[in-house]
Amino acid sequence: MLENSIIVFNRILIMFLLMIVGFILYHKDVLDNHTTKKLSVLLNTYVMPCCVIASFQRAFDGALAKTLAGTFLVALLTFGISIVLAVLVFPKTKPDSRVCIVLTNNGFMALPLLDAMFGATGVFLGAAHIVAMAIVIWTFAVSQLDRNYKFTVRRILLTPGVIAALISLALFLSPVKLPEPIYAAVSFMGDLNTPLAMLVLGAYLAQIDFRRVFSDREVWKISCLRVLAIPAITVALLSFLPLDQTAKLTLLVGCAAPTAIACAMFAQIYDTDYLFSTRVVALTTLLSLLTLPGWIAVLTAILSWL
Repeated sequence: MLENSIIVFNRILIMFLLMIVGFILYHKDVLDNHTTKKLSVLLNTYVMPCCVIASFQRAFDGALAKTLAGTFLVALLTFGISIVLAVLVFPKTKPDSRVCIVLTNNGFMALPLLDAMFGATGVFLGAAHIVAMAIVIWTFAVSQLDRNYKFTVRRILLTPGVIAALISLALFLSPVKLPEPIYAAVSFMGDLNTPLAMLVLGAYLAQIDFRRVFSDREVWKISCLRVLAIPAITVALLSFLPLDQTAKLTLLVGCAAPTAIACAMFAQIYDTDYLFSTRVVALTTLLSLLTLPGWIAVLTAILSWL
């Protein structure tokens, strides 16, 4: 029962070590704000899509396709619940707070955890949660951060996450797969996901005052909603839904992950308070060292009992 929790705990420790490297590199002027901004674009536009595409390089399986569709629909539902919660708790004048509640680190942190827990199948199902969040980012999140935002379907369809999802589905549904050299190149690009993201996060953390992280009540409020309230609602929901255990645990890892690094990345891109978002990312990431393995153990125990 505790096997997956132990795996997650160990992987999060590895990520913390990578963050420390990013922290040191920032103080040594190897990384600066210009570099991290460019790396943020690289991660969101190229690396993450490659990670998703690589996980879909597999033979078509009808049962797995049905599970993928179910995972995607439930992911949208959980994001909808998070949005309602964020809107109810924080006013319009605090867009960064709302975004920090809703967006979860389901790519840079969750994918390597799912890979450790379930291998390629975990990454495959985790991609459904990533695509759901891509839709949420370019509808809800960007509309909160960008004062000049105008919704268009074309804008969503042309986002890197959705384009990657369409390419991935085409590969999964078709008997034609990527040639080995191309697949290897895409896979290598996807492997950059976690190390690059943790270096960027470490560079962000090097710019904040940790005394403010632990003394800011709003940061604590958001963090408790992100790593306690939303996972609790998700566990209650998943306990009764007709999905297999791997899909349920995949969804939980995505929902119980800390606040997305993308919150700080997009705040920097749209010139809002990215250091505030970074403080939330820092605290939720620290708390997730205990809460994420804990929620996995709770859901595993419930599913075993049911």
